[in-house]
Amino acid sequence: MSGRLAGSVRWAVVPFTPRPPFRIYAGAERGPIEVSDLERLVGAARRGADAELTYLVPAKVRPVLVLNEPPAAHHADATALRLVRLSTLTEEQRDVVRRQQDELLFYLDPARVDLPEENAAIVSTLVRVHVDAVAGDSLGRLDDAELRLLGERIIRWYGFDTRRLVERQIRELVARRRHPE
Repeated sequence: MSGRLAGSVRWAVVPFTPRPPFRIYAGAERGPIEVSDLERLVGAARRGADAELTYLVPAKVRPVLVLNEPPAAHHADATALRLVRLSTLTEEQRDVVRRQQDELLFYLDPARVDLPEENAAIVSTLVRVHVDAVAGDSLGRLDDAELRLLGERIIRWYGFDTRRLVERQIRELVARRRHPE
């Protein structure tokens, strides 16, 4: 993998979100065990059973929009958004997306993203991907203004409360203006 991850579209192995029935790997000789009741797993964990099991979940090799660099060598996960092909939308929906007027779909300009067809990042589909599951060179990249706009959409969609962060940044800006270095 080469180059900066943040803001790039890359191929990656992305697991689907696990849901019942949970398939747990029980070894090659036994095959997977299915557990349809989440309370059984939670109850066993509460009673001290090993909470870390090997779950068999479907995954897909797909292009994603990577949002950040991994925070540290010992935590090499990045956050990404799944993509949707615009061909799956109606013509009216495609026009809205192309004008960046759909809050849940962030248009990726095909002149700047090397995919077989037009795509948009799905704001509501944050996924974690390990950097070792991200392949190759960037297929395209968002600029800083696009990343900020996308970040605002993600904050609104998830309802993240950023007031304290904004207040702190305003105070720091005021302090720097009062006392320039």
